[in-house]
Amino acid sequence: MFSKLVLRQRRGVNAPCVRLTALIHSDSGNLFTKSGEQRDPFEDLAKTIDTPNDSLKVKDSKKAGSVENILKEDKILNECVEIIHCDSKENENHQKVTTAVGSSLSSTINTRKFNNFFPNSSVTEVLKAVNSDLRSCNAQTFSEINTYLDKVDKLDPDSEEWDVMTSLIAHPDENREIKYDLLPRVSSSVGSYIEYSETLQKLVMLGVDLSAVEEFPFIANFLIRQDFNRDIVPKLLYLKDLGVYDHNIGQVLTTNPYILEDPIDKLQTVVDYLKSKRFTADMIGKMVVRHSMFLIMEVGQIDSKLGMLQKMFHLTGDQVREIFSTHPVLISHNRKKIQDVHFLLHNIWEFEKSQIRAIFLKCPLIFAEDAKKAVQSRLEILHAMGITTQKLSECPAVLMASHHQVRRRHAFLKEIGRAHYDPEKAGYVSLESLGMYSVDKWCWKMNIPKEHYMKFLKTE
Repeated sequence: MFSKLVLRQRRGVNAPCVRLTALIHSDSGNLFTKSGEQRDPFEDLAKTIDTPNDSLKVKDSKKAGSVENILKEDKILNECVEIIHCDSKENENHQKVTTAVGSSLSSTINTRKFNNFFPNSSVTEVLKAVNSDLRSCNAQTFSEINTYLDKVDKLDPDSEEWDVMTSLIAHPDENREIKYDLLPRVSSSVGSYIEYSETLQKLVMLGVDLSAVEEFPFIANFLIRQDFNRDIVPKLLYLKDLGVYDHNIGQVLTTNPYILEDPIDKLQTVVDYLKSKRFTADMIGKMVVRHSMFLIMEVGQIDSKLGMLQKMFHLTGDQVREIFSTHPVLISHNRKKIQDVHFLLHNIWEFEKSQIRAIFLKCPLIFAEDAKKAVQSRLEILHAMGITTQKLSECPAVLMASHHQVRRRHAFLKEIGRAHYDPEKAGYVSLESLGMYSVDKWCWKMNIPKEHYMKFLKTE
């Protein structure tokens, strides 16, 4: 059935659970008989066509009689027979649609039937829209597809009319040997289709977490329609060429399944851009494993982001390559959030620009944090502890720690008289250690009995 039509809001992943016919053909059909059996009433009629002038020659009286009975019983059949007898001028208006999935399928389409639902859109436009992405089609085509879907929704899925209506748009996977008759028509989880999809099964074997993948908009519907050997394998080989090892492929596709949707040429333009900026192949491979979302970005967006950050923190070219190859998440991170953290440090807490630059070089992921909910609360705790901005620029990792954990450990050290964060004083405690290590390891490093620390926490 139509696949991308289900991209409309609040529509699940649809798959037909009854047979699907080709578009209402001018020379063939596949309709239900009144008894409910699935058969082709034109199977005998096709054999009686002897000349290209559409003249019907009935060779067998029994066949002729059976055809006449069918024509009297079924009004839909009468309409289809009239189409067969249409004159040659009307036949010239019929179009051929080829669905390229595994093998090319071509069928003659009755444009008169099709144009009842899509008067302002061509067959090619509609097929391209429903088999790729509804967001990419124009407003007029989108409106007509919506109207068509609304009419389909009002029909009984077990009725003959629903069967005819849904056959107006050919399904792109009809030749991929997927057992559509057994698929659930609507599902909120991609797991319902794993049993019937070889592609999903092999992705699971590669280590892809489908429960995480289905959280990405539209990607579940896309993956169900893919042929693993033809559509997925080339992308896997491309990732290996970039330096992604086999055991990391599942992680990469789980965190960014859109790699499977974008063409390789588009991904390669991003790689070529990074190489032009003197990122090495090893750097690019590590970036893809750590955070591959930058691969689906436009080159202009990446260039603008790198330029903004280089100017904001006064970085050299080598520093840009070193930081972003280690933390590629900053490339795809919201630039306004980065600017908010910079504004908070510089304008609110009065960090000097040199101090902010030092913080970014030592711990750049601080600028990927939420300015109001995370960074602000941590700075308030550290300020109450008497930590200066200069000290924070030297030990910025404490800004990544839980402010509750830092506060509790500082209160305990203060209780036992060891809250000294100046390396020149006796009993010095590293400021960064307040946010590092588990309870057991921290107590061991501080040479503190764990029982004493746990007892203190109960008194808070």
